Amino acid sequence: TKMIRGYADVQNRKTLPTKQPPHSSRDLPTIPEVDQHEMERKLHDLASILSSDWKGQDYVAPVLARRIRDFQFAREKRKKKYGGTHSIGIFGLYEHLSKVKVDVQWAEDAAWRRIEGKPYLTWADFEAEKKEHRRRPYFTFIIVSVCTAMMFTSFLVDDWNVEPLSVNPMIGPSAETLVALGAKDSFLIVVEQEVWRLVTSGVLHAGLIHYFINMFALFYVAKAVESVHGFWAVSTLFVISSTGGTILSAIFLPQYITVGASGGILGLIG
Repeated sequence: TKMIRGYADVQNRKTLPTKQPPHSSRDLPTIPEVDQHEMERKLHDLASILSSDWKGQDYVAPVLARRIRDFQFAREKRKKKYGGTHSIGIFGLYEHLSKVKVDVQWAEDAAWRRIEGKPYLTWADFEAEKKEHRRRPYFTFIIVSVCTAMMFTSFLVDDWNVEPLSVNPMIGPSAETLVALGAKDSFLIVVEQEVWRLVTSGVLHAGLIHYFINMFALFYVAKAVESVHGFWAVSTLFVISSTGGTILSAIFLPQYITVGASGGILGLIG
């Protein structure tokens, strides 16, 4: 009797519409039917059913998760080899960001090599290759040399005399000497049409203190920017920023004579 009833039940079930279990594989569309974001959302929903730990958490694609692990591995290797950031202030920040950029590039390169089936390039070899192809800071050497030459020239024109600290606290030549060499003078720029002073004032300095502070900042900042972006990029940024700063000084501070590479340095920092 049980066998007959069991057979009858089976026959009845065959005639009834089949119910699909909730969240089966048939409910998930194939990749061509949806975009990547939609697929990731459905994968997250499915994972939340399998495990309650996934609820409320963002789904991370396996490819992206692998790249994040590669980046973290590169950061650990760098810290183990070089230690922490040695510079402070804006120099330390730029050094840190430059190293982060290299580590991200290594993670991207490792991902590309996995996809293409290329030989694996270790982080140490990648770092050495980057250093080998890093651009030489030619503009930095040129602009520092020009500023140094103009500093000596200003003392030479002034017969190696130094103004009293009450007149020039920067330990440097007289204002007349700086004007003769090309300092910013709003009257001469506007009335006498000596527009070349907008450029020459950026390589002059009021004295030794002014010179050493600016050269220290210029050397490290310009060198870091040029090693990443190249000669023409850093030279264009410096000239535009320096000239723009002189123009603003001529407009808003017409009564003062100004010199210095501070405008160009701030432009590079920006």
